Amino acid sequence: MRYIFISPHLDVIALSCGGIVNHLATKKHDVLIWTIFSGSPQSFELSEFAQSLHKRWNLPLDAPKIRRKEDKLACKVLESKIMHFGIPDCIYRKDNNGDPIVKKEEDLYQQIPASQLFLVNQIFRKFQKIINSDDIVVSPLAIGDHLDHRITKAAIQKFSNHKMLFYEDYPYVMKSNNKHSNLPDFDPIYFHLDDENIRKWHTAISQYRSQISTFWKSENHMKNEIIDFFNKGGGSNLWKLIEN
Repeated sequence: MRYIFISPHLDVIALSCGGIVNHLATKKHDVLIWTIFSGSPQSFELSEFAQSLHKRWNLPLDAPKIRRKEDKLACKVLESKIMHFGIPDCIYRKDNNGDPIVKKEEDLYQQIPASQLFLVNQIFRKFQKIINSDDIVVSPLAIGDHLDHRITKAAIQKFSNHKMLFYEDYPYVMKSNNKHSNLPDFDPIYFHLDDENIRKWHTAISQYRSQISTFWKSENHMKNEIIDFFNKGGGSNLWKLIEN
């Protein structure tokens, strides 16, 4: 039996539930992190919004190449195996008219547009080939409504009869009204994280050097925010859908 944590982007699992991943790994479970939207852009003629993010991250045109290296370091800390699916992030993708899907920050949080629905089936078909019947698949709840999180969750939910758990999307869960205390359709599964699990959770996040500035003022600020998240009950539960 494997625990397969499905990550929309190259940091989501470490941010949201890195302590749980390390806890399971140290208990000798086979733990994998599969990142869907981890590919390099198909063209380096980037939108102004994508260029602004690269500038913030202080990364070159092929930023995902650097971010995949960061991800490998983080997953090594968490003691998990990894797979990168290679689909580009939504900031690099275009619609059927050749226009960027994301032109500004607000466009990150939208319903799945018609031009992107094919990805749900593409990802699902890939899953069908590589997920075993006894695997436990851990999906984002898509709290915060980020487009790539929505697509990831929609693909996973096509497995209607599979063992499935969910995690809260950090940092969106801390900004949303849909927090862990407001999930009436789910039962929590609690994992007791020891000090070493939490230390490795912090260390794994710090491997994403390019992303620290996106969420925090400094690495110490990151550690304090994650501790606050944990103290409020975050990052130590996975969630199981209540069966009717």
